[in-house]
Amino acid sequence: MIAGYDEVSALLADPQLSLDKRHACDGYTGFALPPALDRNLLNMDGDQHNRIRKLAAPAFSRRSVDDLRAAIGRIAGAVFDSLSEKDGETVDLLDELCVPVPALVLGELLGVPADLYPHLRDAAAAMFTVDTSSAESRQRLKAAIDWLTTTFADLVAAKRADPGDDLLSGWVRARDDEAALTEDELVSLAFLMMLAGLENAVHMCGNIIAALLDSGDAAAAVAAWQSRRGELMEQANPSPFAIRRFPIADLTVGATTIPKGDTVLLSLIGADSDPARNGRRSLMFGRGPHYCLGAQAASLIVDAVVPELFTRHPRARLAIPAAELTYRASWRSHGLVALPAILAP
Repeated sequence: MIAGYDEVSALLADPQLSLDKRHACDGYTGFALPPALDRNLLNMDGDQHNRIRKLAAPAFSRRSVDDLRAAIGRIAGAVFDSLSEKDGETVDLLDELCVPVPALVLGELLGVPADLYPHLRDAAAAMFTVDTSSAESRQRLKAAIDWLTTTFADLVAAKRADPGDDLLSGWVRARDDEAALTEDELVSLAFLMMLAGLENAVHMCGNIIAALLDSGDAAAAVAAWQSRRGELMEQANPSPFAIRRFPIADLTVGATTIPKGDTVLLSLIGADSDPARNGRRSLMFGRGPHYCLGAQAASLIVDAVVPELFTRHPRARLAIPAAELTYRASWRSHGLVALPAILAP
């Protein structure tokens, strides 16, 4: 694990560190995904990665930022309208705000039916909290992977039979008409964009809201949102590490030599917290060719959810002491199990 800002910043963009687990020499297997889910951007480098990234990027590019912001605002507004009916009640803000907004946004972009969202959240939880020493946890992971594989393969088949005006239909056309993707790459791309986008946005919002409810600083944070948002997002980052990497040759970092093929974790939270950072840009969303495709969408979702919650419900408070909030047991993702709050009228 590497945590210094200078080292992490350099290594995030270093071609000597590969994301392709075929370069692993230390027994790394990860989730052992089937090919239909494994041929995704988090297991690719170079020309392969660039080819698929170019197909995925337009959904999150600056050219569509106004449309994306408008769609997120519309969806968040509808979710908040439903939430307002529960003034005075205890609600789970994770379930009733932090999950539905990004799920509906990503689902609308990709063309994923809304009835799948609860199952997607459960599958994400099974993956990010897997305990390989527990037979029960391994079985949950296997069931989640089987469901994800079947679901996204079926979704691709449905779009092929009845295409719509969504990204997944466009990717199906790119697969069938232009041979721009293999079938495994197509299914893997849909899986990654939906699951990773949902996971990060949900827990970024949840972690920020929990911190503000605990601190009593919500009113001041909302009043100075544009100047405070970056700091709050960094502190709430649900991704402690960048995706694992493997040196393609022996790699020297400081006084340490990392053997070829060892598993390397770059600590994003460690780097952003390093005093040597000295005001330089956050590495929360990575750097270089693997910079997070969904960074802009995640930021827009946070902007639509967090300040609006405290604008509409300035007296919202936690329903239990902050010390009793339960976080998922996971080194891969820092996120809450639930966020019970009272929306005081």
